[in-house]
Amino acid sequence: MELFREILNINKKYNLIENNDTIVVGFSGGPDSVFLVEMLKKIQCFFNFKIYLVHINHLLRGEDADSDEHFSFEYAKKNHLKIFIKRIPVKEIAKEVGKTLEEVGREERYKFFSEIYEKVGATKIATAHNKDDQIETFLFRLIRGASLQGLEGIKIKNNNIIRPISEIYKKDILEYLNKNEIQYKIDKTNFENEFTRNSIRLDLIPFIEERYNIKFKDKIFSLIEEIRENNQNNSLNLTDYIDSENRIILEKIRFLSNFDKKNLFSLFLNQKNIEVNRNKIDEINSLIKSNGTKKIDLDKTYRVVKDYTHLYIEDKKEDCAINNNVIQLKIPSEQIFDNFKICVNIVENLDIPKQKNQYLLDAIYNDIIEVRYRKEGDRIFLDEKHSKKIKEIFIDQKIPKNIRDRLPIFLYNNTIFWIYNVKKAYIPKVNKNESKLIKVLITVEEVK
Repeated sequence: MELFREILNINKKYNLIENNDTIVVGFSGGPDSVFLVEMLKKIQCFFNFKIYLVHINHLLRGEDADSDEHFSFEYAKKNHLKIFIKRIPVKEIAKEVGKTLEEVGREERYKFFSEIYEKVGATKIATAHNKDDQIETFLFRLIRGASLQGLEGIKIKNNNIIRPISEIYKKDILEYLNKNEIQYKIDKTNFENEFTRNSIRLDLIPFIEERYNIKFKDKIFSLIEEIRENNQNNSLNLTDYIDSENRIILEKIRFLSNFDKKNLFSLFLNQKNIEVNRNKIDEINSLIKSNGTKKIDLDKTYRVVKDYTHLYIEDKKEDCAINNNVIQLKIPSEQIFDNFKICVNIVENLDIPKQKNQYLLDAIYNDIIEVRYRKEGDRIFLDEKHSKKIKEIFIDQKIPKNIRDRLPIFLYNNTIFWIYNVKKAYIPKVNKNESKLIKVLITVEEVK
């Protein structure tokens, strides 16, 4: 009863479970997940919410894995709970994508959780991390050089993910299950030393407890709580430093201390669940001191980019190869080009005031104006004799690299006369047809 009271207190303190929740529970059949579901069933006496179980067979342990799957199915049936089961060939996927079994296992697990979450219209995902997991994660990250944010351990509540038993020690969980004769399965890989985390559990912690301090785990957990409190008190509000496109505005962080900058970068990476370590944060801190546009890889999916005014994260898959989209506009006409509406009108009034998004061109009725994105080697005329590479103009005007390939470029008679929003170029008149020239006003409107 005392253990359950503790869980109720944790639930109240962090507002984990509320009335009318629908909770998807990661269920392996091991002691932690069985204990979690047993506790959730008890909490249902106080709150009205639904429980759905999710079991994943990683196909790593042959008959043992099949036995866990069968146990999970039978447990759900006995407790009148709906269970979703999926078999995932983790080893094959890891080999294909070049990641560790643990990484792939975690990614696939949360992918399936999300799928079921949508299917049942859930409000929360509950995982069975316990207090020992918190301590092992802390030591694992400490060894790998994590930042202060990383050393918070496993968050009890992280958006829609809740961990209701994360302040209960494994020994207390086992004692409760055994005392109440509740069956569970043992994952035999937990007794093998092949993974770093298992080695921390089986070798490092027992060694320190025996040799130095029997209350080592309590001391570490107190430190985790202190770090959490410190992070909370020293936490900056990320929204104060980013723009509407979720980019850090470099001018706004200029006068922050190194400590605050690093905290801010950690929060920024956490948004995309990118693993944060001290080395990554130091690299980003060095990056913002460099000139021009620079990029560094963060992991297999993301890279961080620093341009002249911003710092942002881009998906490597979205590497913009130069877009080959081209349109031809007859004089006069109107067309949509990607996110731009382009109007070409004939104007009589030569004194028409031109806005930044307009260009007044001398051209011939029914001729063609071409619109495209930049190509390698593009040049524009500065006057009758001198031209310059568009790439150099972008560098001179500090146009961020991610924008350069998305700026429409206008051509008449195969000559570039306008880089939208950047440079209006000189264009020679077509002397032989000078009498036929008319004034043409090009207007560009950005549409979403």
